[in-house]
Amino acid sequence: MKIKNVETALSIFEEASIKQPEATETGDYKTANKFYAKIVLATNFLKDENLINKLENLLLHESIGVRLWSAIYLLTSNEKEALKVLKTIEKTSGIHSLTAETTLSEWRKGNLNM
Repeated sequence: MKIKNVETALSIFEEASIKQPEATETGDYKTANKFYAKIVLATNFLKDENLINKLENLLLHESIGVRLWSAIYLLTSNEKEALKVLKTIEKTSGIHSLTAETTLSEWRKGNLNM
């Protein structure tokens, strides 16, 4: 799949960021991995175009998955807002809390290069 414009990249990112966590919650890791690949595809396009900051509009999305993935990919360009979102998700219950907690821990250790 080749992404041709920003709108398509954002649409793919949003949809995949909703469906990937849903699949993770149900234990369907094959589907979760498929949607994760789409998240990476979309964010790579945005990075290549120097438009990763377009994800900032999704930090307030109703879907916890969209907020989580947006924050993860914004850590390098908008650390303050990304950390705020991740810390909020970390306080929730469930798998997303663990993902946020692990991401924050690895970020603090300098192990993430998003």
